[in-house]
Amino acid sequence: MPLRLYRYMLLEMLRVILITTLVLVTVIAFGAVIKPLANESLLTASQAFKYVFLAMVPMLQYSIPFAAGFGSTLAMHRIANDNEIMAMAVSGISYRVILGPVLALGVVLTLIMILLTQSVIPKFYGLMGKTLAGDVTQMIAHSVEKGVPFHFEDMQIFAEQVKIDDSSVLETGADERIVLRKMVAAQLNGKGRAVTDVTAAVAIIDIYRNDEDVQLKIVMNDAVSWDENSKELRGFPRLEPTRALVISNPSQGETGAMTYNELLAARNNPREEYAQLRLVHDRIVDLHGEQLISQELDRLIEEDHVVEFEQIEQDRVYSIRADRVEDGVFTADEGGQVVVVETTEGKPSRRFEPKRARLVSQAAGPMTEKQFNLEMYDLNVEILYPGLEDVPGGVRSNTRESVVLNAIAIPADVIPNMSSFGSLSIDELVELVHSQRTSSEKMNDQVELIIRKKAGLLNQITSRINSRFALSLTTLLLLLLGSILAVLLKRSMPLTVYMWAFLPALLDLVLISSGSSMIRSGTISMGLLILWSGNLFLLLLIVLAYRRLARH
Repeated sequence: MPLRLYRYMLLEMLRVILITTLVLVTVIAFGAVIKPLANESLLTASQAFKYVFLAMVPMLQYSIPFAAGFGSTLAMHRIANDNEIMAMAVSGISYRVILGPVLALGVVLTLIMILLTQSVIPKFYGLMGKTLAGDVTQMIAHSVEKGVPFHFEDMQIFAEQVKIDDSSVLETGADERIVLRKMVAAQLNGKGRAVTDVTAAVAIIDIYRNDEDVQLKIVMNDAVSWDENSKELRGFPRLEPTRALVISNPSQGETGAMTYNELLAARNNPREEYAQLRLVHDRIVDLHGEQLISQELDRLIEEDHVVEFEQIEQDRVYSIRADRVEDGVFTADEGGQVVVVETTEGKPSRRFEPKRARLVSQAAGPMTEKQFNLEMYDLNVEILYPGLEDVPGGVRSNTRESVVLNAIAIPADVIPNMSSFGSLSIDELVELVHSQRTSSEKMNDQVELIIRKKAGLLNQITSRINSRFALSLTTLLLLLLGSILAVLLKRSMPLTVYMWAFLPALLDLVLISSGSSMIRSGTISMGLLILWSGNLFLLLLIVLAYRRLARH
């Protein structure tokens, strides 16, 4: 076939495909922003338009296949109606040669789709997530102006006034600074109840941005804190938590925002490349460290029947007398008693006789570092007052339901070196924990969780890679099917012809989605079969339609 005819056919198809793609992308992208706006998102008009612009690229994966089918159908239908296809056929040109430009265009569009779905579109999903999360500075300012608290994971913060420092250079190196006045911050537990809260006359928030997250460093002046566990109220002229408040990028941990190479890296090294697994892995390492601490404390108790802890902030020392320690719980032999003696400035000040005492690890929070608390229940408390005249013996006793001593410092020689344990892979970590018969229920729960999460990650990776390739191949198949049907059904209306190509393609998308869901749920073999069955069905229709066309 002369190159002029090839060029003519390709230009006709490309013109319609380009126009159709632009229309579909714009309509679908504007539809994508409706849900965030309906959920009362804090997106401004500029952010909403930015979200629509970013959404146009991911929407190409759905627009290109249908636009290609529509463009090839209309172009080939017009050429067939003008009897140009018949003229080529009677002049001795085979249908394989006639459809050569269609096949070549389909291959090029499929390669473009593979590049988009496996490398480009995931990056735009991440950018969409950042835009949808909104700018941290704007979100805080907007909340303060509306008089409502703003939330960061388990943190809730309320303030009466806000000021944004727009200085180009800050002495701390932060990207931005926010000043809050009359601020209240609370750390919530899983039930939404405040376990730690702080009020401050002035709070300064320095904001540090990077690709993975946004970190908020808070400094509070004239602050008063309340701790639910210890029931203590303390005042500070300046309170500066050592741990920053981290706001993760919404796309982090989402396989949909990972490129092909990132998916393969996560499959080969899930602990390092997948944040959700790394979090559980570190939690298991911490639990193992606590077990080792408990075992070492038990050894010290067996030798000396006493161990000492310091409460650095209060300059106090606590001596615990017991007979054994198991999973952090101090116990005494039958007829014995666990005794905790508090010493302040070298003098005994309180004596505790609890029925149950345990050392509990407290996870690091936005306003606290990781620490250990000593929890005592059903106890008798003797307050020692040397020289007190109106109390015989200088002792006052009372019964308490519970007492919590927070921020207990573990002796340095008891803390194990966890570097080798922390460097283990997930499989090595699980195998080591299973080999230990002393694992706690909490440890076993975390091990089961990391096994499930790893299996789920591998299933998601298989699902994402196959669904992206299947969707890309749909472009070639729909382009061929539309072209062949346009020639075969040239006496029908173009939209009628396209409908016969559109319905199988729509079924193909449903099967890709259904198979992908089955793979993620663990039904891999059947999921792969269903995922690819739509493309196989399109291929079968192409073969049948071409055979019928060739006979005529």
